[in-house]
Amino acid sequence: MTRWTVRLALKSRGSPTTVMGRFEEANEGRRYVYNLLSRLYAKEVDAELLEELVRAAESGELAARFEALSQLDERVGRGLDLILGYLRGAAGRDRREVLLELAAEYASLFLGLKGTPPHPSESAYMSAGHLIYQEQRDEVLSIYRDMGVDKVESFREPEDHIALELSFMSYLIGRTLEEVGKGNLGEARRMMKVQREFLREHLLKWSGAFARDVESSSEVDFYKGLGYLTDGFLSLDEASMGELISLLEESARG
Repeated sequence: MTRWTVRLALKSRGSPTTVMGRFEEANEGRRYVYNLLSRLYAKEVDAELLEELVRAAESGELAARFEALSQLDERVGRGLDLILGYLRGAAGRDRREVLLELAAEYASLFLGLKGTPPHPSESAYMSAGHLIYQEQRDEVLSIYRDMGVDKVESFREPEDHIALELSFMSYLIGRTLEEVGKGNLGEARRMMKVQREFLREHLLKWSGAFARDVESSSEVDFYKGLGYLTDGFLSLDEASMGELISLLEESARG
């Protein structure tokens, strides 16, 4: 899940099976974070997700998931503190009130009611006119289709929406783990390189500015924390990619 976790694996003198077990554990952690972030950006928090998050906050599961990341990047730690504080407070409030507050803030931030951040898509941040459905969208759509995936029809936002780019990373991690499970380490290594390229050439080129807009514009700690968490996690994840790929190569050599 983190550089710290990967470095432990690299220092291990155990068998390749043990090393690959740690590789799989790290990637399961990465997939969890990408999937969670994608869900939070895709739409407003509904009753089911709110209950899931409140339970995870109260049980300590959410804090445990991000503990090592928080130690490595203060943005992750700050984001986690804000989110946990909000969820613990929500546990004692009327759920309908909390859901309305989160829905209003989601609309304000991500449906254009405030104007900042602009539309949560790569085109809006990277195109010359800050418009949506520009060449950045076409580029990621081509990548998705090269990998045999497309968005579900019910999701009406463009393919370079933050939720979809995060979801695509989660998908690629899942593909990597499938190949590892089959013993296809060469294909798993290729999937890791696709992840790194997509992260560098797309998500990281605009997610920092987007996350900082969320941090500065949000009036609700939950979404302010989400901005910090997103910014810190993506930076850490990119920094770990080389080590993860090296770990696969080491295991392939036996």
